[in-house]
Amino acid sequence: MVSDYSKNGTSTSSRRVAILIENGVEDSEFQVPYNALKKAGAEVVVLGSRMNEQYKGKQGKVSQDPDGTTTEARAADFDAVIIPGGMAPDKMRTNMKTVRFVQEAIAQNKLVAAVCHGPQLLIEGDLLQGRTATGFRAIRKDMQNAGANYIDEPLVVDGNLLTSRRPGDLPLFTTAILTRLGLSIPDTTLPDVSDRDAGWWKLGEEWGGSSKQDIVGAINTAIAGERYGLEAFQQYAEKTNDGELRSVFQNICSAKQKHIKRLEERLRLFGEQESLQAVASGTLATLKGWLQTRSDDVSILRRALGDLQTGVVDTYALRNKLTDPTTTAIFDDMEIDIAKHEQQVADLYHARISVGPVSPAQPTSGAAAKSS
Repeated sequence: MVSDYSKNGTSTSSRRVAILIENGVEDSEFQVPYNALKKAGAEVVVLGSRMNEQYKGKQGKVSQDPDGTTTEARAADFDAVIIPGGMAPDKMRTNMKTVRFVQEAIAQNKLVAAVCHGPQLLIEGDLLQGRTATGFRAIRKDMQNAGANYIDEPLVVDGNLLTSRRPGDLPLFTTAILTRLGLSIPDTTLPDVSDRDAGWWKLGEEWGGSSKQDIVGAINTAIAGERYGLEAFQQYAEKTNDGELRSVFQNICSAKQKHIKRLEERLRLFGEQESLQAVASGTLATLKGWLQTRSDDVSILRRALGDLQTGVVDTYALRNKLTDPTTTAIFDDMEIDIAKHEQQVADLYHARISVGPVSPAQPTSGAAAKSS
């Protein structure tokens, strides 16, 4: 059958893949599979909710005209359907034509691949009952409530359903799509998706994801943040006379030393050295000056709590910017550790404040990474 979306009006024996789009799509989650499939010779059809719309990505990198809409498109005409994440799935799920299109694809045993928040569309279509799947951590409970067996893994395959969690999983996610469709890219070796030690970041970069420079920059930002945090918590531990606080602060220092070591090892694998970031030195001098005038534990706890809150958000933001599975896994572990420490310090703070209004945390440094 001749495709209505074909640019030259002729039929093709290539695989036909639909990528769904709405405003607010996570740019890399659209770009990486789109570019890889194009390189592999697939006919990629971008489906939106209306034709007179130029869809914009969440990060401002994507500006995409649709080839068609989910209203007139038929799942039977495609070999696969891809659902990227970001804010787009929340809009897609309110479009009953888009929901029906994906329902038909699943029913016809087409390959359906969803990443990050993409499974929200599967939830809306009642398509996760009894299925094993993954997705962005924030929608884990939603997926489980929809009947899914949620697994926190970079790639989960259940029959014709393929899911991943975040931009960092995109090289594996996209490789799995290509492999399932029997596609290859000239002069590009596709590793086995079970090989988690493969140089996946290179494929991410080749397909329009984060570059080596992006990854190295993010690692250096994280190292600078953890080095500052290490020095700050060493200062807090020395200043407090409370043995319980000192023990917690020292444990936080130990965790930050481990984070720095992992980040440095990752940096060396890229053949890079740590860049010196002088901004933190001025902030540290300000902190030391403040500690000379204040010594009460409640004030120290407020400062410590603010630093940990900044660290959680910074690490989250850095993790979600990259399409390198290994580096994002390090950031993920860091975020979990820092969040646990944040709760510990918050509990100590609550236990030590007098009755009355609770004052907000006081971070000693500004945000190092923009949260998206």
